[in-house]
Amino acid sequence: MLYLLSKITASGATGYAVEFAGSAIRSLSMEARMTICNMSIEMGGRCGLIAPDETTFEYLKGRPFAPQGNEWQKKVAEWEQLFSDADAVFDKEYHFKAEDIEPMITYGTNPGMGIGITETIPTANTINENDKSGLGKSLAYMGLRQGTPIKGQKIDYVFIGSCTNSRIEDLRLVASFVKGKKKAADVEVWIVPGSKQVEAQAIKEGIDKIFEEAGFMLRQPGCSACLGMNEDKIPAGKYCISTSNRNFEGRQGAGARTLLASPLTAAAAAITGVVTDPRSLPNPSVGGALDS
Repeated sequence: MLYLLSKITASGATGYAVEFAGSAIRSLSMEARMTICNMSIEMGGRCGLIAPDETTFEYLKGRPFAPQGNEWQKKVAEWEQLFSDADAVFDKEYHFKAEDIEPMITYGTNPGMGIGITETIPTANTINENDKSGLGKSLAYMGLRQGTPIKGQKIDYVFIGSCTNSRIEDLRLVASFVKGKKKAADVEVWIVPGSKQVEAQAIKEGIDKIFEEAGFMLRQPGCSACLGMNEDKIPAGKYCISTSNRNFEGRQGAGARTLLASPLTAAAAAITGVVTDPRSLPNPSVGGALDS
């Protein structure tokens, strides 16, 4: 989603309902699809949708409030019809190749100001025309410079949480990545499950113990540092890699500097203490997930 936002900007879908489709989308888990639809609002969209398929039905089957018995089969037959026809006409279409997407990270003060982790921060000569006016102001707030690499930037906090990227599969992925490792000594790491259900499942699976051994702090479920709630605030001037959905000025605390990234990219920074390409820290227990 940070890649899409970097291409069409944080206002590129204003007024639209956004449908996501294609083989890369169909290969995703239900939880990953929820994250994508969640982030549609960050492009200005009214809503996001992905056509239901077997992944959807398998996720719903047997859950509380899901239809049972014959009613289930009837509903699945209805839901199977909920897709856009091959000849459907859209107001606007974008086509991207998933293999072109590398781990992304933001450098500015809206979710559309993102780059690939191996890229340099844009300059006024290379940035989208609509974003030029805000580039200088954003970088001044962030304490970053045009044309410089984002990789290697020192960070102070890591926040893996929020409804966007703290579902159980996210916590499992992070745990498998950091198992046997220790966080950087000068980095504070907060893990905030997306719900009490996710927290209970993480504890049941022993994920909390892996985090504890790595020096990560498992905190109470809730919004937490996504928006600087309660005492979970990032101090002024400090850098935080966050898996939440917004990096506005002051979003995580007055003067806080937020860099949005995926759970794996956040975990890599927690271990190294700097913005790090997670692909440079291979981990056999994660396997191919590092390339996703």
